Amino acid sequence: MPESYQVGEFLYDSQRGILTRDGDDRRVEPQVNALLKLLVEHAGTTLKRDMINAHIWSDRVVGDDALRATIRKLREALGDSAKAPRYIRTDPLKGYTLIATVSTKRAPTPESKLLQRHRWAIALAGLAVLAAVVTLVAFPFGVHKDSPPKVELLTRMNGSEVSPDYSPAGNRLLFSHRANKDDYLQLYVKDLQTRQVQRLTWEPADYASALWSPDGKQIVYSRSAGEELQHFLANFDPDQGILHEQPLPANDNKKSYLLAWSRDGKSIYIKDKADPALPFGISKLDLESGKLITVTAPSVRGRGDFFARESANGKMLALLREVERGKQELLIMDIGTGSLLHTRILLQPADRFAWAGDDASLVLSNFSGEIQEFELQSDQLTIRAALDGGINDIFFHCGDQCLLMRQHNGNFLDLQEQPNPFEHRPLMASRILDLPGAEDFPIFNRDESGVYFVTRDHTGTSVRYMDKLGEARALFNLPAGAELGSLQLDAKGEHLAGLLEGRVFLFNLAHGEMVYLTSGAELAGFPYWSRDGNGLLFSKTESGNPTIYRYSLASGAVEPVVQDYIASVEIDRENSIQADARNNAWLVTHNKNPELLATLASTSPNRWQVHGDWLYFTEHEGNLAVMQRVNLKTGVRERRELARNRFRLNFDLNAHGDRVLFVKSLLAESNLVKVTW
Repeated sequence: MPESYQVGEFLYDSQRGILTRDGDDRRVEPQVNALLKLLVEHAGTTLKRDMINAHIWSDRVVGDDALRATIRKLREALGDSAKAPRYIRTDPLKGYTLIATVSTKRAPTPESKLLQRHRWAIALAGLAVLAAVVTLVAFPFGVHKDSPPKVELLTRMNGSEVSPDYSPAGNRLLFSHRANKDDYLQLYVKDLQTRQVQRLTWEPADYASALWSPDGKQIVYSRSAGEELQHFLANFDPDQGILHEQPLPANDNKKSYLLAWSRDGKSIYIKDKADPALPFGISKLDLESGKLITVTAPSVRGRGDFFARESANGKMLALLREVERGKQELLIMDIGTGSLLHTRILLQPADRFAWAGDDASLVLSNFSGEIQEFELQSDQLTIRAALDGGINDIFFHCGDQCLLMRQHNGNFLDLQEQPNPFEHRPLMASRILDLPGAEDFPIFNRDESGVYFVTRDHTGTSVRYMDKLGEARALFNLPAGAELGSLQLDAKGEHLAGLLEGRVFLFNLAHGEMVYLTSGAELAGFPYWSRDGNGLLFSKTESGNPTIYRYSLASGAVEPVVQDYIASVEIDRENSIQADARNNAWLVTHNKNPELLATLASTSPNRWQVHGDWLYFTEHEGNLAVMQRVNLKTGVRERRELARNRFRLNFDLNAHGDRVLFVKSLLAESNLVKVTW
C-alpha cells in the first residue's frame, strides 16, 4: 500500500495527491502535491524558495509568482491562512515551513467513508504515540532535539587545526596547524591509539590539503610559498615521518587542488584551477603513468565541481557541484560505466561530505553546522538537526552515530580601520572594532559617524549598524546558511543594496523594508550604485550573454544599459569602468576604444573601488593579501602588502580616501572532534 501521512487534521496520500478529513476526499493538482510532499518530508524545517523551485520545476525556469500561486492553492486546500497559519508559515527572507504535526501512516485501501471515519478516530487516539515516534526519526541517528550530541576532543593544541583527514587503516589523524595567525601551516599527525602527536614539516612554507592513502602508508599534500604551489607524494613512517618525497607531475603549470585518493590507491582526484570564465572540473591523476584523465567538465553557470570522494567499495564517485550561485547538486556516478546513478538538488549549502562505511548513505555538512543525509536506496535527501557550538566540516563517518568533524570558536573575523596603505601616515587615530562573532562587508556611513557590517555566528547572519558610541543594532537578520555576496550603501546613505542568495535586493534604511529586484530563477550579478545614487546597476545573464540593467529608485523602472559586461561603475558622464565575464576591468570612454586597466580577483563591489584617479582592488598572492591600485590617467600601478593568512579581502575607503576599513582574519581556536549520539 502507498505511504501516507497524518498532517494536522488531514490524512494525506502522497502517491495519489489526496487530502482526507472527516471522510471527505480532496484531490490536489500535481504541482501542489509535489510541494506538500516536499514540505511534509521536511516538516518543521524552513525550506528556501530556490530549493522548492528546483524540486517542483526542475525542468524549467519559473519566477516567484509561480511558487506563491502554488502556496496559495495549497493553503486553500488545507483551509489555512497566511496571516494566522496553522499549516504553512511564511518566513520572510527565508522560505516556507510546515508547522503542523506530521506522522507517518499507511494509506487505507478503498473502503466506505463510515469505516474511514472510524479509522480516523483511531488515528486521533494514537496521535501522541505517533508524534513521539516521528520525533525520533526527525533528527540524525535517532537524536532528540533536547539531547545534544557528545563531543570528544581529538586534538587540544593551542591554535587552529585545518584540512584534517583520518586513516582507519592506521587509526591516525593528519592535519595542518598553526599556533599564531601569521605562522606558516605545518603538517602534524596524531596516533589515536597512543595519543602521540608528531610535527612533520619545518620550513617557511604552508603545508595543507594532506590526504592519507587507503592503506595509511602514503600521503599526498600541497606546499605553497608565495605564489608557487606544488603537490607531493611521500611515504609515511610512524617513527621518521615523511620519507621519499617526490613532486606530483605538474598540470600544465596550472594551480590545481588535491581532492581525494582513489580507493585502489593508484590515483589522485584533482580539482581544476579557478577561472572566472570556466567552472571547476575534476581530473584523475594516475600515479604510475603520470597521465591526467578528465572526469568531469561541467557546463554550468556556477563554480562547478568542488568536492569529491569515492565510495568505500571504490565503485562510485560522489561529488558536489555548484550549478549556479546559491544552487548546489549532489551527483553520484558509477566509476566503471560513467553513468549517473543519483542527482539531487541540495536543500542547504554543503562544503563537504563523508560516505558511510557500508556505502548506503552520505552525510553532508557546511561551515554553519547544517547537516543533510542522502540515502542511496530510497534516493531520499533529508535535512538533519544543525549542530551548535561551532561544530562543522565533517571529514569521516565513523559509524551510525559517529562523525569526525572540526570545531571552532566562531570569532575568526574582525573589522580593522587603518590609514590608506598608499599614504604614509604613521600617526593617525583609528577605531578599534573588536566585536563578538565574525564580521565582514564593512562600509563607512556617509558622514563616517558609524559603520555598517555583517556578522555571522552559528545562529545566523545579521546586517548591523554601529554608531560612533560603539552601540550596534541589527537592521535585518538572515538564516545561518544564507549566502550574502555583496553589500553597498548609496551616496545619500538611505539604502543598502546587495546580492542575497543570488538575488539583487534593496533595503530602505528609514522604513526597514526590503525588496528584491531579481528572482531566484535569474542569473544576476553584483549591484552597483549609480554615481548620483538614484539608480542601481546590475547584470543579468540570459542565454550566456550578460546585459547590465539600470533600476530607477524614483520610478521602479528597469531598463537595459549595456551588453557584454557584468559590472559597471560610473566615474563621470563620459567615463565608466566596466568588468567582463573574465573579471577584466576596462576603462570605457565615450567615442574611444575600451582600455584594459586590470584583471580583478573578484567583481564584488566590496573587492574593488574607485576613488579619485585610482582604481583600488584586493587579491591574494599565495597566502599573502595585497591591495593594488591603478591610475586611471597614466596606467601606473602600485602595490601594498596587507597581511599573511588573511582570507577575506572586502574593504571600504572613506570619502576622503585617507582611511580604509578592512576585514582582519583572526586565529580562531579550533580542534578536531568526535561527535556521537
